[in-house]
Amino acid sequence: MDNTDALVIARARDLIKQCERSARAQFSAFLDGGEQRCVAENVNFFGYTAKFFGGYDGAERKILGIFPEWEEPGEFPISVLKIESGYSRELSHRDYLGTLMGQGIDRSKTGDIIIDGKTAYVFVCADIAEYLAENITKVGGQGAVVTICGMDDARIPAPKRERMGAVCASLRLDAVVGALCGISRAQSAKLINAERVKLNYRECVDVSKAVSEGDLISVRGFGRFVFLSADGETRKGRLHITAEKYI
Repeated sequence: MDNTDALVIARARDLIKQCERSARAQFSAFLDGGEQRCVAENVNFFGYTAKFFGGYDGAERKILGIFPEWEEPGEFPISVLKIESGYSRELSHRDYLGTLMGQGIDRSKTGDIIIDGKTAYVFVCADIAEYLAENITKVGGQGAVVTICGMDDARIPAPKRERMGAVCASLRLDAVVGALCGISRAQSAKLINAERVKLNYRECVDVSKAVSEGDLISVRGFGRFVFLSADGETRKGRLHITAEKYI
């Protein structure tokens, strides 16, 4: 366990203590998928109800809510910013995230950024929504109109993923990355060593790390993949694997 995981666990346990003292629901900042998994695997919520929610079904970044066992999980402190911009050139996730960080906002205060043409829906902690709505006037050098909209008004397009098959020597990270990206194992090892590969939202420099069903693999310059399964061997003992690539 690294220092980041230890800190995430400590903060979750502190929320439980706060919930016990106040007898009221307590909420974390936004957690990425790796942090959510870390909390779920290492924190005992006995006597409390714990729920992860990111503002919509299928969200990647989510807030951890801890509720007294007698209280039904309710509203989370999440607001949605509707940002209309990008009329002279198409804006990217990086453009919107850069604008948020330029306001001095910590990444943990922001959730998913969903782009739908010239409109983006940005999920943020409720306590900073008004500040951002008042202070963001440009995104990527282009004028922007920002409003706070209701959860039900956010039009979230379904993520587009394409199923693909590949063949690799093993379920080691370097082998799987090479197969999914269509590059040699040596090239994939270089990407991993150069910290250009993330496994479940965390940079991973262990080329021999085993990949498991449901793992999210991000390779800078190649895209993101969800590893689905290993489906038997070829005659030469190599593995058939199935994954989905975000498109």
